[in-house]
Amino acid sequence: MTTILFDVDGVFLSEERCFDVSALTVEELLYSPRYLNLDGRKFVTDYTEGEIKDIRRTIFADDQVLKRFKEAGLNSNWDMLFITFAIMYIDILKQENLNLADVNVTNLNEVGDMLGEVSVNPEAVLEFISRENFTKDEIYSALMNYAGTLQNLKDPKDFSMYGPIWEQGHFKYQEWYLGSELVEADTGKPAEELQKPGFIYDEEWIVEPSLIKEMLDGLKAKGYTVGVATGRPRQETLLPFEEGGLLAVFDERRISTASEVMEAEDRSTAGHALTKPHPFSYLWSLYVQNDALFEAAVDGKNKSDEQIFIVGDSVADFYCADKIGAVFIATLTGLTGRDIIGTFEELNVPEQQMLKDVLDVPDAVERLIK
Repeated sequence: MTTILFDVDGVFLSEERCFDVSALTVEELLYSPRYLNLDGRKFVTDYTEGEIKDIRRTIFADDQVLKRFKEAGLNSNWDMLFITFAIMYIDILKQENLNLADVNVTNLNEVGDMLGEVSVNPEAVLEFISRENFTKDEIYSALMNYAGTLQNLKDPKDFSMYGPIWEQGHFKYQEWYLGSELVEADTGKPAEELQKPGFIYDEEWIVEPSLIKEMLDGLKAKGYTVGVATGRPRQETLLPFEEGGLLAVFDERRISTASEVMEAEDRSTAGHALTKPHPFSYLWSLYVQNDALFEAAVDGKNKSDEQIFIVGDSVADFYCADKIGAVFIATLTGLTGRDIIGTFEELNVPEQQMLKDVLDVPDAVERLIK
């Protein structure tokens, strides 16, 4: 048997809205009166497209920060916005030279009241993540070490993944993305801002969903199994799939999302992250979310004798495929477009496995099938 597993962002759906939301989240943590409230500007929840582009251009240094994260194999928007904000925040605390011995740095509103006139320096983020050829895990460790250089910081773990600052960014992202009406059902926490409409209703498909469905139905008609492994949460995957007519194509047990990954991390005793480039999500879809194979998925072990194809747009997807012995097929429709070709070439991805878009997958599979 042959199984073809697809990433979602950069393959089916554009990542642009996710990156926009990440930028708006960092902006809110910096400037909202609920958080750091840096310059007392009036906080709003409705921006024009031009304003969103300007905010993203500033926060992510013309997307250079995002590109560097992608090169390091970082695939979670929650993690990318957290690291971006955390480095900016640490830089601000260093500017003020605050003695943090009796300060709860996770209370952003309280810290904001202590600050004078400070500048936000997105270039500090770019400098931090570019100073070494970091892998994903090395970025996390370097962030903790950087936090430890703050004056009398009680606990550098305040800046750890899934810590209280990460959680605030996660909630704000979900509030922006899902909107004020849906965020409580997803997070268990009521919306703080009641006027956010939700970017989930403004998704951008890379190609028409009807054409994607036709392509997937064609693969299934030839006897191939199809599935999904995405860094999106489940609700943010199923809703656009349903609206685009794709949901009926997939066995829901072959749709693995960030929600399943977070549940697995809570359940596992492995002590390491299961987000991409760990192949857990791909294996979990391959294993039809079979509990008997949970530990194998956590350990990154491919117990299947099927031929597996992984279709993705990023270095993280390549590493997942490489780890489990799958054939990697790259779509050149992610953040960097064709600019990523050189990176894939360095990873020895053959030219015939780099596609214009996802609709070329059937022909590629036919060429590569054993």
